[in-house]
Order: sequence, then structure tokens, then C-alpha cells
Amino acid sequence: MLIPDLKELIQLRAALSNQKLHRAHTSNSTQGDYTSLFQGLGVEFETVRPYVIGDDVRYIDWRVTARSGKAHVKTFRAESDRNVFIVVDANAYMRFGTRGTFKSVQAARVAALLCWKSLQQQDRVGGLLFGDISKGIQFFAPTKTDSASLQMLRILCNKDLDQHDPVTISTALDHLAQVVTPQSLIFIISDFSMQPIAELEKSLIKLRKRCKTLLLPINDPSDYDIPDIGSIVLANGGEKVQIDTHNTAARIAYRNLWQQYQNNLTSLAKKISCPILWLETAMDPLKTLFTAGSLKWQNQ
Repeated sequence: MLIPDLKELIQLRAALSNQKLHRAHTSNSTQGDYTSLFQGLGVEFETVRPYVIGDDVRYIDWRVTARSGKAHVKTFRAESDRNVFIVVDANAYMRFGTRGTFKSVQAARVAALLCWKSLQQQDRVGGLLFGDISKGIQFFAPTKTDSASLQMLRILCNKDLDQHDPVTISTALDHLAQVVTPQSLIFIISDFSMQPIAELEKSLIKLRKRCKTLLLPINDPSDYDIPDIGSIVLANGGEKVQIDTHNTAARIAYRNLWQQYQNNLTSLAKKISCPILWLETAMDPLKTLFTAGSLKWQNQ
């Protein structure tokens, strides 16, 4: 799939609801998948109740347990009635992929899932798209209806894209910082590869002072492992470059560059306490984001 399909993105809403219903019969926890995803980022203490088999022992309230003589656990609930902003990179370099789908398609799927899940939690959802869209940057005010979400998804599915010079993530985030409300939750979906780390750090720190911010880098396997398939031509807009993949040293150097980029982004996320979840074009975003056991958020 080269262009995101709006019908598929809307159908993800039902898939998300069905998964929630299924998991409700298999878990004794009072925390839903959404709460688990944002543990430490969007949950607050609710009450204490008696321990039942299957509860996470990490949440045992030892004071109440000692006082009552019976094990009790703390329960939490997701913060609701907050603003959630989905930031999506729609630059030309996102329309690339060799396994599964294009980065742009995966980004749209991830954005849709986060929109639908946030609306399920009674949050207000808005966002910001940047890249090959009208005027390069479009902001969507948060709302508890699905109006902003559908507007964003329709634009991401538009086949007739505006052509622009790349809009950097920093430019987009600096724009968002001027209009975002304090204590909002911000998801940033991009491959992050075209952004100098120093510039990204400044923009993220500005946002992190007021909001909870999470990074979702999307990679394709060929970003870090070019197969030996002979001479290939890569294009980015009007620029083209020919690469001889028979050259083992060149493939190793290419992988090292990607590894350095990954290390730099991971280090930045750790430095500013910004959770990061690495995604790939061949992954199932629904399982990766919301299925227990698959969550690998760093720096929570």
C-alpha cells in the first residue's frame, strides 16, 4: 500500500474496541491497556482494594496490608478530559518502505489508533501535520468528537499531495509549542532521520516543560540493513543517488550510521525523560501499541 486508506483507518476503531472487549475477560487488573501504555505518564491513584490472584504485586499497598492483615493493592485510573495531540510527519521521505508498507502508511495507522484510543478515554484529540500538505503545517484544535481526527486522517490519505521542501520536526514542534495547552499529551510520529539532534533537543525541551511528550520513530528494515542486490537508485524528490549494494564496506558503513542515529535519539530521549517506542513498517501497530507484553516504552 502506497497511500493510507481512510476506510482501513476508520476500521481500526472497531478493531481496537474488539480487542478491549476481549481483554476485559482475561485480566483482573483495574487498569486498561491505555492506562498501561501511559503508566507514569497519564494515570492517577484511585483507591485501594483487596488483592486477587493475578494482580501485579508491584502495586501492593504495604501499609494497608500490614494494618488489615490482608493483602491490598493500589488501583489507578487513566487521566481523562485532557488534550491529546497527534503530531505526524508527512514529508516526502516518509513515503518509503521495503517491508510491510510505507512509513507514511504506518504513521497514519499509528495516528488513527492513538486518536481512537484517546477518544475512548474521553480525551480531547487534536494534532498537527507537517510536510507535503497545505501550507506545510496544519494544526487541529482538540475536540471530544472525532472531527479533528477524521480531518487529519483524510489529509494523510490524500493522493494529491502538495510538494514542499521538507518541513523539519523542530519547525513543527516550535509551532505547536505556541498553541498547545499545558499538561497536554503529545505523540510525535516520524522517522526522525532528517532532524539534527541538537535542534530536536531544543524543541523537545521547550515542549517537555509544559506537556507530556512521547516519541514514536518508524523505521524500515532497509534503514539499517541494505541487502546485497546490486546497483540501486534511491530518490528523494528530485534528488537521486546510485548505490552499489555489492560493496560490503559501504553496507557496513550505512548500518553504522543508522546505529549512531538510533543511539543519539535514544540518548536524547533518556536525557530529557521522554519515552520512546521504536516501530517498524512490518509491525502490526495495534499489537505493538496496545497488546500486553509487546509494550517496550523506554524511560517510563
